[in-house]
Order: sequence, then C-alpha cells, then structure tokens
Amino acid sequence: MIRNYQRLLAYGVAIGSAAIALLLSLWLEPFISRTFGAFFYIAIIVSSWYGGFRPGIVTVILSTLAIDYLFILPRYQFLIYQPQELLRLSIFLLVALSINLITSNLQHSRQKIKQLSQKLAQENAEQLRMALDERKQAQETLQHQFEQQRLVMEISQRIRRSLNLQDILQTTVDEVRQFLQCDRVTIFQFYPGWGGTTIVESVAPEWMPILPLQIHDPCIGEENVEPFKQGLVTAKADIYTAGISPCHVEFLESLQVRANLVVPVSLGSELWGLLAAHQCAAPREWQSSEIALLQQLGAQVSIAIQQAALFEQVQTELTERKQAEIALQQLNAELEQRVQERTAQLTETNDRLVKTVNEQQQTQLTLLEQAHKLELQAVITRNMAEGICLIRADNSVIVYANPKFEEMFGYDSGELNGQHVSIFNYVTESVTAEDVSRAILSAVLENGEDTYEVQNVKKDGTPFWSSATTSVFRHPDYGNVLVAVHQDITERKRIEDALRDSEEKFRQLAENIQAVFWMTDNQIQQVLYVSHAYQTIWQRSCEDLYHNYSNWLDAIHPEDRQRVEIEQIRTGQYDKKYRIIRPDGSIRWIRDRAFPIKNELGELVRIAGIAEDITELEQINLIKSEFIGIVSHELRTPLTAIRAALGLLQTGIYDRKPDKFKRMIEIAAIDSDRLVRLVNDILDLERLESDRAVLEKTTCNAADLIQQAVAVVQAIANQQNITFNIHPTNAQVWAAPDAIVQTLTNLLGNAIKFSPADSTITLSVQQQTDRVLFQIADRGRGIPADKLEAIFGRFQQVDASDSRTKGGTGLGLAICRSIIDRHGGQIWAESTLSVGSTFFFTLPLPGNYAGEQGAGEAVEARENKKMTNDK
Repeated sequence: MIRNYQRLLAYGVAIGSAAIALLLSLWLEPFISRTFGAFFYIAIIVSSWYGGFRPGIVTVILSTLAIDYLFILPRYQFLIYQPQELLRLSIFLLVALSINLITSNLQHSRQKIKQLSQKLAQENAEQLRMALDERKQAQETLQHQFEQQRLVMEISQRIRRSLNLQDILQTTVDEVRQFLQCDRVTIFQFYPGWGGTTIVESVAPEWMPILPLQIHDPCIGEENVEPFKQGLVTAKADIYTAGISPCHVEFLESLQVRANLVVPVSLGSELWGLLAAHQCAAPREWQSSEIALLQQLGAQVSIAIQQAALFEQVQTELTERKQAEIALQQLNAELEQRVQERTAQLTETNDRLVKTVNEQQQTQLTLLEQAHKLELQAVITRNMAEGICLIRADNSVIVYANPKFEEMFGYDSGELNGQHVSIFNYVTESVTAEDVSRAILSAVLENGEDTYEVQNVKKDGTPFWSSATTSVFRHPDYGNVLVAVHQDITERKRIEDALRDSEEKFRQLAENIQAVFWMTDNQIQQVLYVSHAYQTIWQRSCEDLYHNYSNWLDAIHPEDRQRVEIEQIRTGQYDKKYRIIRPDGSIRWIRDRAFPIKNELGELVRIAGIAEDITELEQINLIKSEFIGIVSHELRTPLTAIRAALGLLQTGIYDRKPDKFKRMIEIAAIDSDRLVRLVNDILDLERLESDRAVLEKTTCNAADLIQQAVAVVQAIANQQNITFNIHPTNAQVWAAPDAIVQTLTNLLGNAIKFSPADSTITLSVQQQTDRVLFQIADRGRGIPADKLEAIFGRFQQVDASDSRTKGGTGLGLAICRSIIDRHGGQIWAESTLSVGSTFFFTLPLPGNYAGEQGAGEAVEARENKKMTNDK
C-alpha cells in the first residue's frame, strides 16, 4: 500500500511540476518568449530526481504537448507548419529526454550508494559484535583463571595461618564445590587394606551425604592404588561410558555418582588419600583448568596434612618433655625436703639464738635508713623549682608545703600547715572553692593520678594560673595523702590569650576585607588558608579548595593559566593580573600579589598573597581607552577640515576668487559649529553619567513636554515639509522637564534627519500600570537588527557617512539613554528596513519612584555585558 502511494505521489509530482512550469511560462511569456523551455527543464529535473525515469517521461510528454499547443504558432493546435518551430520543439524534446535520462541515472546511482553504505554499516556492526563476543569470552576465561588462582592462594594462606587440619580441609571442599559448581566434593583417607573413610565432605542438599560411612570398594586392590601413587588423575565424564569395571560402576552408583574427578593426596612416596569431585545429576566433561585446579589443591592438602602431623609430633614431644620435667621436679622436691628436715633440727637452736640479735640490728639499720631518706627528701623538696603540697585525702587539710609552694601562693613558712586546701581555689559566681576541691579529689582518687590546669588565688587575693599533677600514696601516719606538684603558668596563659586574640583579629580582618587572603604550602601543594571572600569572588566553596589544590588554577582562564603557574613555581613571588571563569560562565579580572615565606635555610616553604577583584577597574580603563580613542578621532576630523580651509586662505590663492574664499569660510564655520556641538554633547554626557548633573524632578504633563520638543524642531521639519501626528493624552509623569524635552528633541531631530520629505512623524503616549510609555515613529530607511542596541553607545551611527551627510556627533542617543536611566526608565528601538523606525522610552508615574532605584543596576548590568563581549 505504501509503495503504491509513493508511486502515485511521484506521478503527481511530475504532473504538478509540469503544471507549475506551464503557469510560470505563461506568466513570464512577455519577458522570456524565446526561452519558453527553461521552466519545463526545471520541472523535468524535479520529477526525474524525485520519481525516476518514468515520471520524468510523463513530465517530458506533458511539457512537449503544452509547448506545442500554447507557445508554437499556430497556437491552440497540435499541428506545426513552420520547419523552424518543428526544429525548436524537436531540440526541446531531445534536451528534455537527455535531462530526464541523466537525472534518473543520478538518482539511481544515489540509491545504490545509499544501499551499499547501509550494507557496509551492517557488515561493520556484525564484525564489531563478533570482536566484542571474542573479547568477552577472553575476559571470562581470564576471570575464571583469576578465581582459580585466588582459591589456591586463599587455601595456601589458610594453611599457613591455621594448624586446625579439620577446618582447613572442610573449608577446602566447600570452596572447591562452590567454584566447580558440582554436587559433591570429598577428601577420603586410606586405611591399611585400602579401605578408608571420608573425613570431610561438601554436598548439595538434594544428594546423599557419605561422611559418616566407612567405605570399602571391593574392586580396589594394590594394582589399582599403585597408579595413584605415581600421581594418576582420573576424570570420568560418565561412569557408564568410561570403560571401568562393572563392580566399580555398581559401587559408584551406590554413592549416586555419575561423573567424578579424582586426584591423589600423597605424603612423600606414600598415598594418604584422595580428593574427589562428584557430579551426581548428569554426566560432565571436566575441563583441563578444573583438573589442574584439583591437582594444585591436592598438593596444598598434602602440605596441610604434613604440617598438622608435624605439629602433632611437636605437641607430643612437648607433652612428654613436660611430664619428665614434672617427675624430675617431684624427685628434687623429695630430696630437698629430706635435707631440710635434717638441717632444720641442727639450725633451729642457732636460729633462736641469733634471732634477737638480728632483730635489734635490723631495727637500728631501718631507723637509720629512714632518717637518711627523710633528710634527702626534705632537701630535694625544699630546693625544687615546683611547688609541692601534701594534703590529707580524708579531710583535705594541708600537712606540708615546700618553700616554693608557699612563695608561689604568698604565704609565710609553715603558715599553710593545717589549712583547708580550698583557700587556694579561685571562686566564681557559679562555682565555689569547695566544688573545685571536691572535683580534683574525685578525679585523683578515681584514676590514682591526674594532671590539670586550675586558676588559684594568692593570699593577697591575686588570681593566677598553675599546672598541677596530683597523685595519691599511702602515708604511715595520715593514711591516703595527695601529693600536688604545682607550676605557675600565668605568663604562658597570658601569651596564649594574646596569641588567640591576635589570631582572632587576623581572622576577622581576613574575613571582612573584600580581597581574598590566601596561604599555601609549596612542599605538599595544599591550601592552608583562604578567606571567605573567595566564595564571593570565585563563587566556589572554600572547602573544595582545601581538599583540591588545583581548583585555584583550574578557575584561571586557559590563556592566563600557564603564565601564572610558571611564575609561581619559579620564585613564589609575583604581581599578576589574570582572568577567572566562574561556574556560571562569567569572567572576572583578578590582581593577585604573592610573596614567598622561607625557613631559616632560605628555602621556600610557603606562599601567601592577596587577590582582589579589579573587574570594575578594568571596565573603567576599557571605557576610558575607547572614549579617548573615539573622541580624539571625532575632534581631529573637524579640526583637520578647519585647518585645511584656513591654510588655503592663508596661501592667498582665493584672494581674487570671492566665491571660493566665502566657501572656505563656510567650511571652517560649519566644522567649528560641529566641534562646539561635540564638546557640548560630551560635557552633557559626562555630567549625566558622573551624577554631577542635578535633575530636579516634578509632576509634568506628557502633552506639554511633547509640544515643547516639537516647537524646537518645527523649523527644521518645515524645510522638508515633514508633519507631526501627535495623539492627544492627559498622562502625567514624574520627571525633570528640561531633560525629557532634550530627550524628545534628540529623538525628533533624528527622525527628521532620516525621514523622506513630505512624510509624517507620529508621537503617542500610553499610560501603563506603573509607568508611561512614549513612542516616536518615522518612515525613514530603518535600522538593521544588529544595530538596534549599538546605536545607544557613544559615537555610534548606523552608517559612518551619516556624520558627514546628516550631521550630528553620534552622542545624541547615548545622552537620551543616560537621561532615561537617571529617571529609572528604559529606552529602546524597533525597526523594519525600508519601512521605518520607532523609538520607545518609559517614565515613572507621579508617586511611583521604585523604578529609579534600579537605574544604577541597569547601567551596571549593561556595562558588565559589554565588557564580557569585548573580552
């Protein structure tokens, strides 16, 4: 159905194109009477390209008939009497058939190329898919090998870490079954006679466990076991087709085995047992990688068994040695007891005789030693630089204070003895001296020792800070006694407080200045500090910069980044201007001044600096440069003309030519007037933009303002017979009347200059919700769309030649925009080329001054946009 529709559509295009060619030829016949076939050739190309050869033939036939009937004499007949007309028709038919043939062949070739491209793309896709499949298989094989080696390594490490053979073997069979995805894995240990038992097993829930069974295969003898001693590995894909004896098949059937993989476990030259993997549900082809894995694990199991046997042997030897030592100790004890019993009788009498003498001598020595110790301790305590105080734990009474302690607290010698310790503690409104004493006592008694800082008070009431270490010991006379060692740290506290105050002042200064203060560690490439202004200027998080040092350089404009990096790495000191790109895409100019911080060896360890946003300064410099360049050009042009005119007059060549002489004077006067207007406009614009011009605003009638402006330009309009169509209005505005009249005069002057003679300029006022809209429409040449915003700039005109042919300085619209901005309004233009232009501006209603607040913001937004485009 779709194919038939496409065919019908092709013939419809052929008929339609022939009809369109006929209509165009009839319409344009007066102009192209000798080339009537041009449009029919185009119709033939269109139908042949769209539908192919046959629809093209249809168009050829219809075109030939139409030409014969409507364009060849005699008209409205199909008969041809003149030979030249027949020749023209024949040539047309021949060319038409050639065009049809060539176009249809091109179309056919294009379709073939498209089909070949599709076929080539399909073949490439198939080859890519095959390559991806091969790569996926290779990845799966590598993953399988990796998992196999990982399993062997884990079991090897487990053997090294553990000496529990049962756990090692059980974990081995569990992981092997999981890796091979088989139904059962067992480790079988031989007994003499080649029977044995399964010592560990991992089996799927749906299959019979064989762990508790004593297994004896009647088919296994010495001749069957010998190959396993030589390292035989058996891999039976199916016990019924593996060629094994019926007796062994029956034995495996009793264990529900359909396919098995068996490797020997040897201890030296002796066969210890077998490591077997069983597939119970169906036959299974064992892969070479699986066989190699089981061989490796069999070797690891052998190592584990040898290691466990060696450990058991060592344990047995240690047990026997321990038992021998116990027996020897018992024998020594019996001998020593007999000796002691015999010697006790001999020494008992002597002991009683010397006991009294020894006790007396010991007492004297103890007393003498204690006296020396007390004397030494007293000397050390008196001469220590720290204050020491002994306090009873039961009632917090001071029993001793060394001279340094008494001096520290301002007491005389011995004055503190018997005083309560709370007299030292500094009292506040919320904490009493007793509270402080109890807290210290509780902490010391709980931990045995405590170190703390406490604020104390001297005898004269002077507070000071001390660092104390207090411990508890047992005194023979006072029981538990606290020994407190105090050190005066008042000066250190004062320095710390001063340092904190200094750091706080620095932090407040850094956080409150508009510039960014930063510091980096050059060795570890890390930002140590950046002030909060970074988030305002860069619009990025300080935390991200702390974590990623490169964020600072990443934000720098690519054209400036390398220059900053090289300067920073080389010296660590620079004063550079560069641009940054904010996350929103806006560009800001930064002045970054950095200076190095070096260590005692003169090595660069840190870099600190201040970065400030100088975008507004750059904008001012840019505007100033543009202004100076434009003004110098605009001033030089009229001055050059004046100088040339006066120079010619000075030579005297026009002394006898009064008409030429007068023309030179007129040229000088015209350019002088232009120069005066230019200077006046520049001064007006600068006063407006610098806020030096005071606009006295009041309630004004819009109609009065329009009438005043029209009266100013009426004489100029009359010269070209231009009329004004002023729509009546009673709207009122809040404005400076002289400034608005100047704005209207500038706009009307431009409309008159660019309007044709005998045309009309329309002025209308429309009151809106919160403002009044003024419209000035002319029927001039129009303004291109890309110039509608640019014309409000300084020295901007649609055509550079307008300043010479139409007059003007190129500042009129810039002055209008400044005046309207100062009123909080907007000004813009709409235009259609060769139709005319309409200028709009808005002013606030009386009592609605909110719009004035956005004036500065609108100006700043335009300047920022302009500077971004310039960059």
